[in-house]
Amino acid sequence: MIEHAGRPDENQSDGSRSFSAAGRQGFTGTVNLHLNDLIQMVCLSRSDLSIHVKSILGNGSILVREGEIQHAQTDSLQGEAAFFEIMRWRDGQFEMNHAQETATRSVNKPWEHLLLEAMRRRDEDTVEHHRAVLADFEENCLEDNEEGGLDEELDSVFDELARASREFTEEELEEFAHTPDPELKGFEVSSEETRILKVLVVDDSPFFSRQLKKMLEENSRIHVVATAKNGKEALDILDSHSDVDVITLDVEMPVMQGDTTLKHIMIRHPIPVITISSLQSDSLLKIFEFLQAGAVDFLPKPNAAANLASYGERLRDLVIKASRAEINHFRRWRKQKTEHQATEEDLATPMDRILVLVGAEGAHMDWFRLPLQRLCSKGIVLGLQKIPQAFLPRFCQLVEDGTAIRTKPLCDFAILEPGALYLANPSMTADFKLSHGGTILEVLPQYKHHGELPWEEGLANWLSGLANTAGQRLTLFCLSAATAMTPDLISHIIESGARIILSHRGNVMCTELIDSVHPYELLHPKQVVWGTPEDLVEVWLDNEARS
Repeated sequence: MIEHAGRPDENQSDGSRSFSAAGRQGFTGTVNLHLNDLIQMVCLSRSDLSIHVKSILGNGSILVREGEIQHAQTDSLQGEAAFFEIMRWRDGQFEMNHAQETATRSVNKPWEHLLLEAMRRRDEDTVEHHRAVLADFEENCLEDNEEGGLDEELDSVFDELARASREFTEEELEEFAHTPDPELKGFEVSSEETRILKVLVVDDSPFFSRQLKKMLEENSRIHVVATAKNGKEALDILDSHSDVDVITLDVEMPVMQGDTTLKHIMIRHPIPVITISSLQSDSLLKIFEFLQAGAVDFLPKPNAAANLASYGERLRDLVIKASRAEINHFRRWRKQKTEHQATEEDLATPMDRILVLVGAEGAHMDWFRLPLQRLCSKGIVLGLQKIPQAFLPRFCQLVEDGTAIRTKPLCDFAILEPGALYLANPSMTADFKLSHGGTILEVLPQYKHHGELPWEEGLANWLSGLANTAGQRLTLFCLSAATAMTPDLISHIIESGARIILSHRGNVMCTELIDSVHPYELLHPKQVVWGTPEDLVEVWLDNEARS
């Protein structure tokens, strides 16, 4: 907290706003503020002020003119570096003066970008203090050690949900299916697509909470019903607001950490949760813990270089998609102790087949339940997962640690062969080539675009290219995803001779991908079938034999 007390002493000749004791005419008092809130207030008021900050970590000043940050300096820094250094200080005192003329302008970025970046850096500083905790998690969580009564209770809740949510029978699937019209338009849009979504924002930074609220409510379908600055406040709000549809949850918070908060939410108020975290190498370890506890997805916090309009679009899109997640379908993952050893039958099986696993929102933990060792012994296995590219290598390492199958991130040109899992985020266009009798698949990225492609566009490019290249050798397995495939793409895949295996709806949190393909089962029963992680190998090979 930055503390500022009282009323300026009118006798001060230097124009500075220092403060005298109580007893004079007028108001006196103490204002406790986070420095980022003070900066925001000054900028919004379009004031001309110089803010001097004194902390045990040093002294600094920030110059604001007409609501824009123009200059910052500390004892040893100036410009943006000085601004971010000052914003790291958590305690101290400030003094506001009338802005003095200066020829120096060392800061040029909008104040909103600067404050968002400052909050992201503070989150990273907080994570540094928890490195020991994260290291302990990495060592122990994947070994499925119990973490106390809260984890046991969480396991019990999800086990009960698993018992209550049985798989669809053939009759239920038939009842669920609406006979498609000749154009296969899919399912009608329900009133769920137009209702107002109620969101709870949980973040210890009031500034970032306000920014999230502003971004979210740019869509008239989304209303932020409340904000909470720690986990305890969030749980208190949920106790009185049972109609919240989605929660955005910060990772690092005081009073009650985000992971503990999430476990209580899943036990007491099973509501779709999106984790929001700073983007750094260690972040995925903590985020993985959130995903293991039931979070639908995660989104990195924006930095100073981020396009806030684009970030807002991604945030709103993810909130809308997460609102449709079926939390009662979530399954807690427990690491299996047994490992599959290749048999003579495995070695004798032809390897000229390709299995593509597709997952997005809600699918992160699905990878750990798949029989990856058996699958990879039967042919080429490629996974397409919606995940920030910077997190992909670390996520591959987590999958490898948890499943004991060699897992390689696909970030550039690659040669795919049986015996390993290849994971990619299809964020760029790519060409494909089969060689060695179909036992080798070459992936040739095409850098035709600047930046990453939208998930839907990138996925369509990869699946269409793979269908053209592999044809009947290709099988898709659909995991959890809140994004549908277009009728044109589905028809193209089927016409190529490829097959599609759908996860049972009761086994995935987000069903939009599965629901978009399901109507085609009626017209192509040999090419569109159902499967589970437990029987995926048999369905893959049996389905191939029947085609």
